[in-house]
Amino acid sequence: MSLEEYTLTFPIWVEFGTGVSQKAGQLVESQGWKKALIVTDQGIIDAGLLDGIQSALEESGIEQTVYDEVEPNPTTGMVNEATAMANREGCDVIVAVGGGSSIDVGKGASLMATNPGEVADYEVTSAEEVAEEPIENHPLPLVTVPTTAGTGSEVDYWAVITDEEREFKMALGQSPLYPGSPYLGAEISLVDPAMTESLPPRQTAATGFDAFSHALENHVSAACPPIVKPMTRHVLGLVPEYLPRAYEDGDMEAREQMMFGSHVAGFCENFAGFGAVHSLAETTGGMYPSIPHGEAIAAYTTAVMRYNLEAVPERYADVAEAMGVDTSDLSTEEAAMESVEAVERLIDQVDLPSSLRELGVAEDDLPEIAEKSLDTIEIHDNPRDADANDLLEIAQDAY
Repeated sequence: MSLEEYTLTFPIWVEFGTGVSQKAGQLVESQGWKKALIVTDQGIIDAGLLDGIQSALEESGIEQTVYDEVEPNPTTGMVNEATAMANREGCDVIVAVGGGSSIDVGKGASLMATNPGEVADYEVTSAEEVAEEPIENHPLPLVTVPTTAGTGSEVDYWAVITDEEREFKMALGQSPLYPGSPYLGAEISLVDPAMTESLPPRQTAATGFDAFSHALENHVSAACPPIVKPMTRHVLGLVPEYLPRAYEDGDMEAREQMMFGSHVAGFCENFAGFGAVHSLAETTGGMYPSIPHGEAIAAYTTAVMRYNLEAVPERYADVAEAMGVDTSDLSTEEAAMESVEAVERLIDQVDLPSSLRELGVAEDDLPEIAEKSLDTIEIHDNPRDADANDLLEIAQDAY
């Protein structure tokens, strides 16, 4: 059987390793950039995680100003504020330091600093819309420094921003459509495991499970190219081994492995699709901004797996094997079911919510969540077709 065709585009310079965040100044200077807008949140500042980066920039003669109003589930308002600051201060580079929220605001500001219109003008809901090249001008240069081992946003071509009026999480994104073309993402990414050392246990668990979910959905996606599968399989084995350790003990070996797993999964996001887990979780987050993204992901994952099993049992059997389940004496269908149980055990090990009820979602909102999820880009790559009724049944199972 011949392999599927695929295109691989990855223009981001990546530095991975403990302490690489201290290279921020020399790398920014090497590109001739003069003034940085640092996009972050108050928690990063309070934890002292910005100090070394600011010192590194200062030592290299890079001027800087800080936008620190990012909050979880970031909004168009935050993007607009950061963009206005970048333009007002004459910044020629954005340095996003934080979790997925800060990096997504950084991406949004880099986009809007050089392109016309409103943030919502760049929402994409299908691969066809991405192919139409909604981003015409190169965004402002972006440097990403992740402080969580979760989203992989530091190396992907996507941002998720909440439209406050619709209470809906929009997907913004564009990969390079030809060599040298505009894309939504970093030019430089500094992936430093030491930046996760002070991450509290609950955030460690939620962001770490988000990384697992990326690998899981990419692996079973209808749009997964052959180059991605060895990498997603590696992450599916790595997270169950190291996330409980990172959660319980916070030791640096476990944090380093989790940062690597998150980073690899983020790379895979560029080339494989997601599915109903992210579709439903992001829709729920848009309606309930206080729910952490990783916790919403955890609440939906096994319900979506149960729905998808009949479509691609061999892929879920592969997930079970990657997670360390002995599948040698099992049928494909039995092994696929074991993957659900293995994920349930992982969720339980790190004390994440296993239901929407635990998250405070109102049962009456489930029909709206199901309907809105059909408007997300992620749903198109789910391995089993799903309409609003199907998604409502999944949500009810997750409840």
